[in-house]
Amino acid sequence: MLRETEDELVRSAQAGNIAAFERLVRLVERQMLAVAAGFAHTPDDANDIYQDAMIAAYRALPNFKMESKFSTWIHKIVVNTALSKQRKLKRHWQKMTALKNEYGHEETYIDQHTPESAVIDSELNTQINKAIARLTDTERMAFVLCHQQGHKIREAAEIMSSSESSIKVVLFRARNKLKQYLAEYH
Repeated sequence: MLRETEDELVRSAQAGNIAAFERLVRLVERQMLAVAAGFAHTPDDANDIYQDAMIAAYRALPNFKMESKFSTWIHKIVVNTALSKQRKLKRHWQKMTALKNEYGHEETYIDQHTPESAVIDSELNTQINKAIARLTDTERMAFVLCHQQGHKIREAAEIMSSSESSIKVVLFRARNKLKQYLAEYH
């Protein structure tokens, strides 16, 4: 049995073949989950980002013009989904803070961290995540793509729709900020 090429799978998926889309996604699943994890605070958040991104990709598939690799295209969707979720979460916390300040009391929220995730999150890991979260969206995206996902600068530039030289500058700034934020852990 001949293996289908990526282009054939994309065309088949665009024609409505769900199995073809599932095969495409399986090829990049681990990589995309890792990208989502780079933006998430918990494994559950990473899974939510990944699932939402796959739904968005399936819906947008008819608009995929095959001008780039499928993996690059879906990478952009995962990154954009993660950034969108972060913005929504930020707006939610701003509203909750405003309500707390307006009514002068704090609401009690259930902590959704599982004992397993508490064990996994060491102090250093927590501090690294906090430091990465302090980066701008662009710095965080470049850092995650190049240093956590192992993409080449050229690939990161394509995913981020930017030039290689601007990615280098952004990475330089991100690394310097992280060194500052994590200075006490050297």
